[in-house]
Amino acid sequence: MKNIKIAIVLLGLIFTGCSGYLEEENLGNTTAENYYTTEKGYEGLVNAAYASLRNVYQPTPYMFCAGTDLFFNAHDEVPVGLASYQTLTPGTAEVEVFFSTLYQSIQKTNMGLAYAERTEDFSALKTRVAELKTIRAYYYFLLVQNFGDVTLVKDMINEPITHFERTPAKDVYQFIIDELKQAIIDLPPTQSNFGRVTQRAAQHILAKVYLTRGYESYASPSDFSDAATLADAAIAGQALNLTFDKLFEYNKDKNEEVLWSVQYAPGSTQSGGLSHNWDYPWGPLVQGANDGVLKKSTLHPTKYLLTLFEDNDTRFEGTFLNIKTTPYSGWRLSPTTSPVAYYYPRTASQIVGVPAWRAADPVNRTNTIISPIGDHWWDRLNITDYPALKKYDRVQTSTPSIQYTHDLYLARLGETYLIAAEAYFKAGNTGNAINRINVVRQRAGASIKASVDLDFILEERARELAGEGFRWLDLKRTGKLMEYTKISNPDIKALFDTGIDPFLGKGGNFKILRPIPLSAISLDSGDYSQNPAY
Repeated sequence: MKNIKIAIVLLGLIFTGCSGYLEEENLGNTTAENYYTTEKGYEGLVNAAYASLRNVYQPTPYMFCAGTDLFFNAHDEVPVGLASYQTLTPGTAEVEVFFSTLYQSIQKTNMGLAYAERTEDFSALKTRVAELKTIRAYYYFLLVQNFGDVTLVKDMINEPITHFERTPAKDVYQFIIDELKQAIIDLPPTQSNFGRVTQRAAQHILAKVYLTRGYESYASPSDFSDAATLADAAIAGQALNLTFDKLFEYNKDKNEEVLWSVQYAPGSTQSGGLSHNWDYPWGPLVQGANDGVLKKSTLHPTKYLLTLFEDNDTRFEGTFLNIKTTPYSGWRLSPTTSPVAYYYPRTASQIVGVPAWRAADPVNRTNTIISPIGDHWWDRLNITDYPALKKYDRVQTSTPSIQYTHDLYLARLGETYLIAAEAYFKAGNTGNAINRINVVRQRAGASIKASVDLDFILEERARELAGEGFRWLDLKRTGKLMEYTKISNPDIKALFDTGIDPFLGKGGNFKILRPIPLSAISLDSGDYSQNPAY
């Protein structure tokens, strides 16, 4: 909160273009008033708002992925409060960073929107304003889901403010919806620069906003049907044409199914540059094995996740690396010449077919250790011998100080179909729900379903989106966080098994929302209230 109380002067910013490359702009003695009122200066403000997405998503993704049914805490680096809730407090550092970074980022969008009233007119101005409104709405959507009632700051802050009020979540949702509805009108269907917000991206986000609000006590009766309509509009008749393994393929981040992403590029991930840390926690342990890769087993896949896929479901091999080469990046950069140290067969046919698998490449596979699916895959003491979640694997490029960093997908078409499926199901249209979910399953080679329920939809989201940062929000949205983690997360199950409810907090309230950080409360001159349970 300190960062929204103190006037923030953004002169001399390093603006980041939405294409993903850092470009320094030396303004010299130019003032904000005469620079940001030009087309070039204003575009810099918009680019700074896009760059703020990197700040939000840069840390190891414990805020998004820890403490769910899909991953458990396998290392003391993971904040225990986020992993198992019992020790989650207003002093948890990762919560404070997330909260303050979102407000810093909102300040950048507010600055861009403020200067929209002062800058010279140019052809793209209306579109740029709609982009900023979408980014700001997205940030408030993250805030309201995590913290409930939050301060709604709509204007650029350029002088000290000592007290803020928390806006009821109901009003925050309405603000988000109103902003996105206007943005959808003003945004073009496509943009010449990949990564800029489009009309379809905003429709995807608004569909999810309606879907999420639909579960709340203050929901509108039409929220689920509105979510379904918007999701279908974002789909726009586009089929899932890529095979699942192509979605996260090396150096193919700009594929046809990505509606919106946080962009990265080799030139932006030099030492000291902003990359993200989403490749790091999934393990197994790799520490600079000849190719600059650093992975730790901090968030370990649960048995539930590793056994959730049908035999023919290609999303397992599209999500997890079923081999481990030497060096680690060999599977991507030189698969024909990299020895396979481990092979992880999971189906009966794969296990029976090991001799044929070896014979297909005897040079690289003769000495491979065969490690079939079993209890050791989800043993917390096993940090080296299990399939790696590979979606964000970092790859060393030809320049030692630069690594390829995979873009982070904030909205992609496979999820849009699943948003539509859940929305149709909740709206009572099970036929359309089944249709949308079967589109996703057909692409994966999974069996076609004749019926669905909410539990199955959440299973499908786990198979499709594992590790992409949506699971905590999914479980919180649907009211399944306590139910699912109690069964499938070994850390949380162990606490329940000993008679401890880790979610139970102050006053008999449950830790479903995150705590408001101590810094926000202590720096406020008035009474900035805490969430229940803390």
